[in-house]
Amino acid sequence: MPLQTLSRSLRPLVLLILALLTACNPPVARVDQVALDWPAEAGDIVALPMQRASGRWLVSISFRRPDGGERRALAWLNMGAPAPVLSKELYRELGLTEGRDLAMRIGAIGVTLGGRSVIDGPGRIGEQELFDLIFAPRRVEAVLPAGLLRHFVVTVDPGAATLTLARPGTQRPRGVPVPIRVNPVSGIAVADAWVDGRTVPLVLDVGAPFTWLRGRTVATWLGRHPGWRRAEGAIGRANLAMADLDLEPTGTVIRLPRIDLAGLALTDVGALGTGPVGGRLGEAALGEIFWDRWQAGVGEPVAGWLGNNVFDTVRLTLDYAYGQSFWERQRASGPGDLDGVGLTLVRRDTGYAVAAVATRDGRPLVPGIEVGDRLLRVDGHPLDGLAPEAALAALSARPGEQRVLELDRSGAVIRVEAEGAGF
Repeated sequence: MPLQTLSRSLRPLVLLILALLTACNPPVARVDQVALDWPAEAGDIVALPMQRASGRWLVSISFRRPDGGERRALAWLNMGAPAPVLSKELYRELGLTEGRDLAMRIGAIGVTLGGRSVIDGPGRIGEQELFDLIFAPRRVEAVLPAGLLRHFVVTVDPGAATLTLARPGTQRPRGVPVPIRVNPVSGIAVADAWVDGRTVPLVLDVGAPFTWLRGRTVATWLGRHPGWRRAEGAIGRANLAMADLDLEPTGTVIRLPRIDLAGLALTDVGALGTGPVGGRLGEAALGEIFWDRWQAGVGEPVAGWLGNNVFDTVRLTLDYAYGQSFWERQRASGPGDLDGVGLTLVRRDTGYAVAAVATRDGRPLVPGIEVGDRLLRVDGHPLDGLAPEAALAALSARPGEQRVLELDRSGAVIRVEAEGAGF
């Protein structure tokens, strides 16, 4: 249905979701004219330290300015993005508006690529740039995408907090081999999983803190397995966007008893079945617009992505050239990774407001709180100015454990004693 024919109330929401899609997965651009300068003294393998932020991994990259000087910046390691993205400030500082190529150094490896491959700015959600929405107060200025990483054999080791880049064909990867399909344009990798007796194509994305799936796919599973449902509303690290979108407040948290990949079984996997954009009316008019648009960079229909609630438990190697991934288990997954106060949050400037109160069997898990309340303090600790992971950590709690919440409701401060729940 054309945008012009949608109801007036749906148009702002559609524009908002399109902004998020442009930011999270820009229009597919071929990362071309790639030249690698790999010094002989560096050997065949280069390892870089990673930093954790908002459930995602960051690496430091050195960019070359037009005057020949270096400009260091933190980049988001995002295997679900096809092309490099720079903040608008960095894009201009590096002279890309003047048609220059992008030159950078990833560890010891020099990389140059065509400037036309680079996205100018990550996009905005409401009043906030995406980098700020996800990472502030930490300053992140770039995305290191699949379209560039596919030129290497890539290993992400969460236990050691290292990213390893190797020349194709020069190492023997460790772990259980799982075949992947690599899109030749975007570099995004897909693995076939087996869930509920059927094949489910999933993107492998260490750029996502949590596993997200199509809402319709999850609804089909719940029709056969209602016991997989844990709550309505994204909570904890499933609340990964914190944007004014229906995807999270009306999403469904589930537990998958088992996901089978070739030769590998993942057990007790948490996931969010995303909510319908614009409600049921919007989905009837638009379909699953978030996923239908997002998978353009994948090149095939997918049911969602596997995120870091899965990848935090393994040392993952992606051999893009040979269409293989390798999974070396480091630790068992924990069923309590979402336990806490059942609230879905949205970022408001430097603070947080309630986008939804999670429900179970139709009952709110945190009575006394309303959508729109601004969360001021948890157990006396202010949330304003905290990074998202710190705000979510403040709400984490074992089932039955108490948290004292102070909220602003239309200028009046209210106090609510909330109880942690298990998910």
